[in-house]
Amino acid sequence: MVQIFIASISGYLSLHFFNALPPYWFLLLIIVIGAILFMMYRSLIFICFSLAIFWVVFDANQYINNIDNIPINSTNVTIDVSISTLFNENIPSEYFEVKVLNLHSANVDFVSPLQLMVFWKDAPRLKQGQIWRLPVRLSRIVGRVNQAGFDREQYALSRSIHGRAVVTGGKLLPTRLSSSISLRQQWLDSVTPLLKNTRHQSYLTALTFGLREGLEAQDWINLRDSGLAHLLAISGLHIGLAMLIGWWFGYLLRLCLPQTGYWLWLPLLCGLLFAFGYAWLAGFSLPTIRALLMCLIVGVLRITAINWRPWQILLATLSLCLLWDPFVSYSAGFWLSFGAVIIFLMMVIIGNSPALADLPWQLRWYQHLKQLCKVQGYLLLLMLPMQWWWFGGVSLAAPLTNLMAVPWLSVITVPLVLIGVITVWWPGLSALFWGLADVSLMPVLHIAAWSNGAWMMLPASITPLLVIITVITVVWPLLPLVYFRWLYMSIIFIVLSWWWKQHHNNHSSPMWTITVLDVGHGLAILIEKQQRVFIYDTGNAWDEKSIAQSVIEPILAYKGISAVDGLVLSHSDNDHAGGSDYLIQRYQPLKKYSSDQRDGFSTCVMGQKWQWQGLEFTVKWPPTTTIRATNSDSCVIHVQALGGKGPRVLLTGDIDAKSELVMLTQAQTEQADIIVVPHHGSSTSSTQTLLDTIQPSVAIVSIGYFNPWGLPSAAVKRRYQANNIDWISTQDSGQVTINIHQNNYQIKQQRYHYSQAWYRPQWLALK
Repeated sequence: MVQIFIASISGYLSLHFFNALPPYWFLLLIIVIGAILFMMYRSLIFICFSLAIFWVVFDANQYINNIDNIPINSTNVTIDVSISTLFNENIPSEYFEVKVLNLHSANVDFVSPLQLMVFWKDAPRLKQGQIWRLPVRLSRIVGRVNQAGFDREQYALSRSIHGRAVVTGGKLLPTRLSSSISLRQQWLDSVTPLLKNTRHQSYLTALTFGLREGLEAQDWINLRDSGLAHLLAISGLHIGLAMLIGWWFGYLLRLCLPQTGYWLWLPLLCGLLFAFGYAWLAGFSLPTIRALLMCLIVGVLRITAINWRPWQILLATLSLCLLWDPFVSYSAGFWLSFGAVIIFLMMVIIGNSPALADLPWQLRWYQHLKQLCKVQGYLLLLMLPMQWWWFGGVSLAAPLTNLMAVPWLSVITVPLVLIGVITVWWPGLSALFWGLADVSLMPVLHIAAWSNGAWMMLPASITPLLVIITVITVVWPLLPLVYFRWLYMSIIFIVLSWWWKQHHNNHSSPMWTITVLDVGHGLAILIEKQQRVFIYDTGNAWDEKSIAQSVIEPILAYKGISAVDGLVLSHSDNDHAGGSDYLIQRYQPLKKYSSDQRDGFSTCVMGQKWQWQGLEFTVKWPPTTTIRATNSDSCVIHVQALGGKGPRVLLTGDIDAKSELVMLTQAQTEQADIIVVPHHGSSTSSTQTLLDTIQPSVAIVSIGYFNPWGLPSAAVKRRYQANNIDWISTQDSGQVTINIHQNNYQIKQQRYHYSQAWYRPQWLALK
């Protein structure tokens, strides 16, 4: 049985290794081979593995087929949808998920219902379960693909979302076809008025229904820094508490009933009912499904008197989760949830604590506290690789904060929340418990606020060290140092040798690197040398977020860069300078240049030069500064190694055709091997005169799909290609990294060299 579970899990997870989905004939061949091996050796391992691969590839093909049925370009259609998102009436939301019931278009078809992410500005009050007819602009999902930061395409896959829709205005208005709302939405609507006067309404709603939209940016920072964010995800611990409360309720109920064998399993059934109810309220999120499956398996084993070890139950739960939804393994919650349980079980297996029953109560408490501290230490060390992979860092305060907050929240807050939910039919009593739950959150949130700043970003270079720490932490109790000292010395020698080779064999390392980040419509460029960076433009900013925060900061952390030496803002447009305030506040760059008049900035005007890290920056435009720099005033910079050595780069901002021609007549003409295409490939720039004078070999344009301006211009793209200039676009390639050597350069495109996966939009390569 264990071998079957392991084989099935391996087959489900094999989806992560496919850059392209294998054909069905290949999968059928594997199944036939598995069947032959079963008949020969009576082993189910290979056939279970092959059937699991067939299942996940079938699901993946269904997902891709539905995406392929959505037009590549944004298309106006009318759709009938059922709203899937739960809404808090006090928290307006413009984004929500829907299931498409009908598409009123001959150009769009689908096999299974499409799941869409919908944007509706100034939407009326919506409820889960309502059916609407919406005029929308339907499009596929294309996310930003960089070395680090949020991956929208992977996120969409993890939630089985196929496309994106924007509700449009016009003659056809949105129409509500059905006003019926889901029972879960009705329950939330009943609870919401009772939370009106509570101080921590957003947290209580998150703990009850898994609805976290009410949490503000500072709340998330505090939860991240304290390592307590998992408590707001309605973890498996909460489902376990719900089952325990249900078990006690069933036990008390059984005492009141006739003592016959009919009610023997009443406590267990009540416990499962409570656990299922809480998981349902939470929207059957991954941690709740994992815990609920464990509870169900334990219940079935108890009723059937079958004895399984804890790790067998875990393997069965993991296999069932992946069978139900193979794409769930593309979410952080999957790895963190099961990772924490695996670590806990490992602690139980290798634990050698003395028999506590024979010890005095003081020593028993000491042993319990010691075991808790040990568990938190193991969680910190063994979860390091997963936390770095998904979040780029780790909370140093997590062991201490979890040691204090988890028992408090589990024993006091969660039971009060559950009672408040159950007694919602008695508003006065329910409001009392909600008030007590609200007060009980205060010490937990004080701990979270106290931990502010405890988050440590980890660079990619530390990955081998994280793996070594994890391996040694696992192996140490099994292979004690006193008996295996030569093994550990060998490991240390191998690691030191690898480190020496990495740091002293830099013959192939580039002299410097220029990186055009994938920021959608906008521009942000990193110029790097010797772990130091100069930034040209900062991308867009919107609401409380910016490209500087969501893209530049994670990438700098990934590279291990904690300071910015310089910043150049080409001009004042939001898509180029929107993130400047955040970046300046976060990194405080030593040198700042702009072509408009900004406090604390040096001027960026024609003829100006400066040197940095053996590179020379020469300003080619504009001739003077202005109060507010527009496209024509963009700061154009020529970058090359000192002494005119190596390839040359021209950064152009949004300079227009008129400015190009004047610049070429006034400034000293210098050719460039690499040019960042002016104004995102607009037809108002990139004149033939510019190309004839600069004579670049490569043109890189920073642009996003579905932008309202239809950029880049097809005529401009053809002009570059007609001049034998390689055209590379961030909308197709993602982040573009150019490693510049002494006599040549090497271009790496993130989508095609580092981030290939079967779910990435394959049609991008055909554009």
